[in-house]
Amino acid sequence: MIEPLPKSLPYRSRRPFDHQEGLTATMWSVAIYYLVLLTTVAVAIRRGGPFERWAAYTALIASVLTSVLTPFPTWAHIELNIFVIDVLVLLSFWFIALKTQSFWPYWITGWQLIAIFGHIQKFMFAEILARPYSLLSVYISYPILLLIIYASGSSSRQRDVPA
Repeated sequence: MIEPLPKSLPYRSRRPFDHQEGLTATMWSVAIYYLVLLTTVAVAIRRGGPFERWAAYTALIASVLTSVLTPFPTWAHIELNIFVIDVLVLLSFWFIALKTQSFWPYWITGWQLIAIFGHIQKFMFAEILARPYSLLSVYISYPILLLIIYASGSSSRQRDVPA
C-alpha cells in the first residue's frame, strides 16, 4: 500500500522570507564580486601584458554596465540587457584569443560562451527556474577573473625571463 505524502514536508522552513535579509545577502554577494573584479584589474595593470589588461578592462566595463542597466534582475525571463553585454564580452574575448598565442583567452572565451548558452536556454525553455539561470550567469565570472589573474602573473614571469 502506498502512503500519501505528508501535508507539510519536513525540509520546508516555516519561517517567512525576509526581504531585508535577502537584500543584505545580495549586497554582500555583489561586494565580494566587485572586490574580486577590482583585484583582477589591479593585478592585470601591475603585472599583466596588454591582452591581460584588455580582458580585465572588458570584465570591468561589462560588470559596471550590467549593474547600471539592470541593477536588480528578476531572472524570470531572459535578461536581454545582460545577454547583449555578454555577447559583446564574448566578442572581445574572442578577439583576444585570435591575437595571442596563449591558452588562457580560449578558456575565458569558452566560459563566456557557456554564459551565452545559459541565456539562450532560458529564451528557448521558459520553464528553467530563475535561480539556476541567475547562478550560471553570475558565477561563471569567477573562473574568468581568476584565470585573468593567473595569466597576468604568467605574463610578467615571461617578460622577466631573458631570451
